[in-house]
Amino acid sequence: MVLRQVNVFRFLFLCALALIIQWAFQYFLISDQLYFNSLSNQLTYERIQELIDQSKEWQWLGYVLVPVLYLVKFGLVAGCLGIGYFFATSQFAFKRFFGVAIQAELVFLIPILFKLLWFLFVQTDFDLTAIGQFYPLSALTLFNASELPPYYLYPLQVLNLFEVAYWFLLAYGVTQTLEMPFSKAFSLVLSSYGIGLLLWITGVVFITVTYTS
Repeated sequence: MVLRQVNVFRFLFLCALALIIQWAFQYFLISDQLYFNSLSNQLTYERIQELIDQSKEWQWLGYVLVPVLYLVKFGLVAGCLGIGYFFATSQFAFKRFFGVAIQAELVFLIPILFKLLWFLFVQTDFDLTAIGQFYPLSALTLFNASELPPYYLYPLQVLNLFEVAYWFLLAYGVTQTLEMPFSKAFSLVLSSYGIGLLLWITGVVFITVTYTS
């Protein structure tokens, strides 16, 4: 019961932070002028205005989807860890792993906040493509994204220091939750979540190749 209450509090706190940052993005960065500057060479004025109107009309959906997408992600991460743990011990601890996933997710708010501050105060001349492709401390920053095939972008974004920190936080959470040595906990994360992430990246790359070829 206590574990459930803690997980609910952590989940609501995480959603609140994510929603605040998302609102800040919309308010400070995503303006009508940004759409026109980014798309004027590709679309007509009327079409751009139509996209702006549609974006504003459905903006509420982006906020509603935040907790839904988090629930799906935490469920998938907990499922991967749970399956790996089951194969190792013949026990299943989905609820505990769900809480671990919530706690570790906080690390991914750091690059989002960094991204917001970067475009607010450092790279103030930007377009929609720049916002979409920028991910701090990722392998993508080592390349010129505009020269890369589209299917390279997502894997290079995922290959970042925050993802590495997430793996360690998952292992630490497993250690604290199940009183497992850190080395075994990290091996569990590597063999379960690591494989799941690899399959996810492969799926995204496959879809990208299919729709851009």
